[in-house]
Amino acid sequence: MTTNARDDDGGSRRNGPDEGVDPYRKSSIFSAATVATPLTILFYGIVVLSVHRADAAAAAAVAANASSDDDSSGDFGDSFSWEHIVQLKDRIMEGPDGLEVMDLVLLGTISVLALELPVKDRIMEGPDGLEVMDLVLLGTISVLALELLNFLVKRSGYWFHAKFIPVRGKHLDELSSKDNLFIGLNKLATAPFVYFMVRYIFYEPNSSWDPRNITWMNTLLPLPIIFVAYDFFYTLLHWALHIKAIYGYIHKHHHHQKAPSRANVDAVNVHPIEYFLGEYNHIFACFLYCRVMGMELHIAAIVLFLVIGGTLAGLNHTRFDCVVKLWGATIYDSKHHDVHHRIPQSNYGQYIMLWDRIFGSFRDYDPNDRINPKAQLDQATGKSIEYMNRKKGATKVE
Repeated sequence: MTTNARDDDGGSRRNGPDEGVDPYRKSSIFSAATVATPLTILFYGIVVLSVHRADAAAAAAVAANASSDDDSSGDFGDSFSWEHIVQLKDRIMEGPDGLEVMDLVLLGTISVLALELPVKDRIMEGPDGLEVMDLVLLGTISVLALELLNFLVKRSGYWFHAKFIPVRGKHLDELSSKDNLFIGLNKLATAPFVYFMVRYIFYEPNSSWDPRNITWMNTLLPLPIIFVAYDFFYTLLHWALHIKAIYGYIHKHHHHQKAPSRANVDAVNVHPIEYFLGEYNHIFACFLYCRVMGMELHIAAIVLFLVIGGTLAGLNHTRFDCVVKLWGATIYDSKHHDVHHRIPQSNYGQYIMLWDRIFGSFRDYDPNDRINPKAQLDQATGKSIEYMNRKKGATKVE
């Protein structure tokens, strides 16, 4: 049965098979739209190189006075000396391709030894003991972790041979400067969010950090409860953001993409206020479980909560048809959020549709909804066929 409802793009559509195309096959691993990661890494790299410049100069002085026939140097010393360390700086400045095998061994050793430096002790002492450079390092790791998650989510559909959701709404083919700004700001905002989450759990009386205390009661049991609690408040927040007096100022930006495809990049392409409210709702859900319910929560449960949540939010913004069922009941379906992007007054939940079903705002996915063939995504570029045809036509005219 074909639905009579029209989608937001207003184009002509026809019935078609429930299939899609591969929007990522020839795209780059990381999105070119995001600038947060390279800027963060560049900043940290410049600081580290500046701090160690004096050490490199001292090493050069030692190398100049070192004896070439030192008795303490065996076969290893012949190939790995102070001079090698001094020259390492120049090879690093030339880029990764210029590094030798022993350079990689040295850098790997330094990374391992770094775990034994005072930063490890400061981390174990708690958030208040961290120094500025500790926060920069941990913040960089948080941003890189988000990039890794985005890559894994974008490829997961191919690894598990998922079907594709046909494009029915208008695809956002080009990201604007405003899109890139919001994406960058929100990815950077992930670092302080992780800090405050860790800080809260560290001082929460009902939390546990000891790996020896991991049990199903404090690690696995909390997950469904926290997800349900999170989505209750997120559903209310999301509904409120669709109120006409508020919608145009905050949430409207996210909805100019009616056929999300870029995974976590499209997921974080929201107004920074909305991103802040959505992220810190995770901390509130943990607070309710620990303080209101008086239950113990292990840090491992928090990690699972954030990783699973980030994965599901990313899948919501791909063309992958992903469904999770338990005893025949649908727990998660990525198509439900795709419906929300086309028909905004429905499916306000982030991870589950429990509260939408209770509040009456749930709208199921209809595979018989009309499809516009030109709106489907080009396999090579990840952009709509209509956009690519228009671009080719403009090139011919020129």
